[in-house]
Amino acid sequence: MSVEQNKEIIWRLFEIVRSHDLSALEEVCDESIVYRNPELGEVQGLKAYREAIREDINVFPDLNPELREMIGEGDQISSIHIARGTHGGDYDGIAPTGRSMELVVSDHFTLRAGKVIKHREFYDVLTFLRQLGIASD
Repeated sequence: MSVEQNKEIIWRLFEIVRSHDLSALEEVCDESIVYRNPELGEVQGLKAYREAIREDINVFPDLNPELREMIGEGDQISSIHIARGTHGGDYDGIAPTGRSMELVVSDHFTLRAGKVIKHREFYDVLTFLRQLGIASD
């Protein structure tokens, strides 16, 4: 697939997450997807990927990732998005604080045959925890 087609797939992935209707993930993700982020580590498979995203939505019921930019080469797409949400659900044993977070996230995707097979997320965990009042300066 072309870089432009791969970018369209990533746009669609963000639309699915913003809608909170994760049943459509099969449209853009391979069954064997590998997902890694700084807090969770690595999970494998579409079911685990869906559960990881659903957990984020449970913690931040108004989660709204805003895709800002994308670049790509071949089957590799990198993006920057802003994750915004209000801490409204239990996070790792911490009761909801009602505090808002706004986090700059860098993503790197690998696609094969029109589906995401790898998604790696990078963000500053300390900034995230400070915004929720869980960590201090």
